[in-house]
Amino acid sequence: MTEKIRNRKRMKLDISFMFRKFRKELEEQYGPKKAAAIWRYAEHILQKLEAAEPDADKNSRSFVFPAVALYRATEHYAPDEALAVTRAYGTKTGIRMRNIFRKVTALPGIPALMWKNMDKIAAKMSSGYEYRNLVVTEHFCSLDVTGCPLYDKAKALGTPEAVQMICCMDKEYMTGFRGVKYERTKSVAEGDDCCDYRLYDSRKNR
Repeated sequence: MTEKIRNRKRMKLDISFMFRKFRKELEEQYGPKKAAAIWRYAEHILQKLEAAEPDADKNSRSFVFPAVALYRATEHYAPDEALAVTRAYGTKTGIRMRNIFRKVTALPGIPALMWKNMDKIAAKMSSGYEYRNLVVTEHFCSLDVTGCPLYDKAKALGTPEAVQMICCMDKEYMTGFRGVKYERTKSVAEGDDCCDYRLYDSRKNR
């Protein structure tokens, strides 16, 4: 095994379920040589972020730190392009996740089970977030998230724009649940006053 391969195997970004395919996005955008440089620099930034906050919470380590590292590295090698590149990746990743959720929720009885337990799902969704206007009925759920810990962490690190990649994932994968019509028109990470989640029972008008 060569030193190059050993180094690649040690990279945390290479084994990140959420972000490992970002390297392919970089290769398509900039070619393999520049993509490799961005990837190495992002790994370096990620390690520095983790070393600076060894007791950081799981969401910061799993989502915010990698997103910030990839954003900063992309911006370093491709100034003024990081937001577009990371958002594009977020959208593609969200679509892949949406397809997975569509298959899982296609199983008989899953949509009915989801709506039966929507109060518990809403409580789980809102855990750790600041929110208002939580409403759960038999066929409807609404929630306005006014404070996002992922965004707050990225903002504290000086790179709030990085979280938009995660928001783009959210916008896509949330449409993958069968039996649920999902709408969201606003995002805290994009400068709005809240993330306005609206879920409707799409089976109601069958």
